[in-house]
Amino acid sequence: MRKIVLLLTTLLLMIGLGYPGGTGHAAAATAPKYTEISTFVDGTLIISASKSILVNGSAYVPVKLLGQIPGFTVATAASVVTISGSKGSTKLSKDNSTLYKNSNYVAFKTLLKLGAIDGKYASSAASLFIWSTEEGKTKSNSMLYAISKLPGTMGQAVGKKVYLYAHPGSQWVTDVQYAEDTNTSTFTMLNEAGTTWTLDLDDSETDTLYTEGNLIALQELFNGDSVWAVNAEIPNSPFKNMEKVTIKDFRSSPGDGGLEVLIRRANGQEIYISVDTTVDPADYLTTIFYIKNPRTAFPCSDTVWAAIRDERVITGMTFEQVFLSWGEPDSYNDELGYVVYGHQYLYFINNKLSYYYEL
Repeated sequence: MRKIVLLLTTLLLMIGLGYPGGTGHAAAATAPKYTEISTFVDGTLIISASKSILVNGSAYVPVKLLGQIPGFTVATAASVVTISGSKGSTKLSKDNSTLYKNSNYVAFKTLLKLGAIDGKYASSAASLFIWSTEEGKTKSNSMLYAISKLPGTMGQAVGKKVYLYAHPGSQWVTDVQYAEDTNTSTFTMLNEAGTTWTLDLDDSETDTLYTEGNLIALQELFNGDSVWAVNAEIPNSPFKNMEKVTIKDFRSSPGDGGLEVLIRRANGQEIYISVDTTVDPADYLTTIFYIKNPRTAFPCSDTVWAAIRDERVITGMTFEQVFLSWGEPDSYNDELGYVVYGHQYLYFINNKLSYYYEL
């Protein structure tokens, strides 16, 4: 059985999720970098619209969440916010807090000074772990150890809303444990219905798990882009070859949980296409669609372009034009100057299709 894998997180790096908008290169270079992270308190995930953040590498906790961290209270008077813990109190200032999405965030290092807590940020899981009791410390360290045993980028799913093939709807990864005796990692999942279940990561028949962050990254990278359909790469393509369409959105399929891209045709028809998540989805999309107008990239006559649109080949075509029509050949013979598509043999002289026949 295949081990379950997490979609590559390179998309997040490509578009810089969490970066505030800037007006130029100089402003972008000095602007703070905000990255949302998960928060665990005594081994329990806090599921909230307000998430902790990293600001230039330092962790900050939403003041709104302090009521869920033992030993802290928050008081507001005359627009002054005071945070109190068992070791003292302090007022929020520019030195110990930041503003993000119009909400106050307090530095985690400030909380460590004020309260009877401890914790650490786990970069491999993009999660902040806070504990206030020995039991909470034990649970947190058990999760941190399990995260260290996860392969590749799987740790990025911990504490996140995720989607999974064969499990329609979203799931929260609320826990991860590692069994030494069986060398097995297990996620604890919470679905939309509030049901808790476990996912054995090392013995799963499902294909790919992807996070809400992956969806957002794809949306920011592709939504609204005009692209051209490459029918040779689209199974049972509903499009005309090289048809200009628009990428509108991405979603988890309500039927099977797989990743889908919404495509709008020029006539307004909208079609969902399944995305092959066995490879990086951005790479897959740039395989089944041209991002630049192919007729501009590969100039040709109206006759040749009509043949390409109809997925035909005609003599006089260059290899590039044949490729646009039929896609990658099954095989090449550079010495004899021909390529093979199934039973079709196409012979080229000086990069022009001279003749072809079928065996």
